[in-house]
Amino acid sequence: MRARAASVAIALLLTGTACANGATRPIVRVAERQNNKTITLRKGQRLQVVLHSTYWQFQSSTNRAVLRQLGNSRVRPTPGCVAGGGCGTVITLYLAAARGTAVVSATRNSCGEAAGCTGTSGRYTLHIRVTSK
Repeated sequence: MRARAASVAIALLLTGTACANGATRPIVRVAERQNNKTITLRKGQRLQVVLHSTYWQFQSSTNRAVLRQLGNSRVRPTPGCVAGGGCGTVITLYLAAARGTAVVSATRNSCGEAAGCTGTSGRYTLHIRVTSK
């Protein structure tokens, strides 16, 4: 039993040390509300962009050395949606890899049920500033 208690104590100590060193940072989540805004991240932090239509298509970060996309975008259709409605989300995850600035952008041509997008409804732009740890 003492060995188990010692293992738990060591695990808790290591977890606390990792948190104190900033090893675990929360993911910053953004959506349409942050369109045309600037987000500040710390180096090593992750950014999750969730756009609410399956028609969104993300472009590469304008500065991949600063903001690196982690994997492909994930499309999650809403079950039971009307065909052509675009119901669901597109989720893209990024890593703030270095100090500097970058821009994340996405576009769509359809804004639901064969309706074309007008004005800025078909464009999403997010300005990113990455600071050091």
